[in-house]
Amino acid sequence: MPSASTWSTSASSTFEYEAPSLLLGVTLTELVVVGLCDLDSGRNQTIKIDLGDATLSESYVREDDLVFTGEDTLESPVRTQVYIRGLPEESACELILSRQTSLLDHAAPIALQLSGQQIFRLAAGHLVAAQSNLEPPEELALALYVDEETACCVFFFPGDADEIEVEQTHLTIRTCTQSLEKGVIRRVRVRLFFCPISELETTLAVRYADFRRSELPLTT
Repeated sequence: MPSASTWSTSASSTFEYEAPSLLLGVTLTELVVVGLCDLDSGRNQTIKIDLGDATLSESYVREDDLVFTGEDTLESPVRTQVYIRGLPEESACELILSRQTSLLDHAAPIALQLSGQQIFRLAAGHLVAAQSNLEPPEELALALYVDEETACCVFFFPGDADEIEVEQTHLTIRTCTQSLEKGVIRRVRVRLFFCPISELETTLAVRYADFRRSELPLTT
């Protein structure tokens, strides 16, 4: 059954999704830019997705999904799909990114960029300061303070993050940094939502455990 919440577009490169407490705005220019807004609190965060040289040639809507696709070219020999999914029951957004190459091996990095006042990650059930890491832990739950009361939480499915770069107010997570084998699809799954800082440690642990156990949604 289609969701009561739907995507709309006002231009060929601008899309919007609204649910009772969730607003997503997406623009497609040189980067895929996703604006995540909690309508109850007014808190917002911008996520920039850098797909490198990939060219996205098609977009369509399927229920709560906005999908961008792009076929490989001589300049960019990689097939790309970007699913941006509204999760209205959780006031969350999920990103499912995939890469596939027709070459014997080809690296096609993807970078997600966010900003925050302080950046933490979950380690053994506790929040610790996030640090740059070329070999991040397999299970990755991050929190960026957007103000004194609220954090934007970022989950990567186990094993999907390849590198973390932490600057004073910016966070970059890179995936697909290793060469892909011909015909093999590499999928990356990310979930984002807002959480009160006073509940952050407990909420991250519980919701990341649920996320880790969940199955990859249908994307074809």
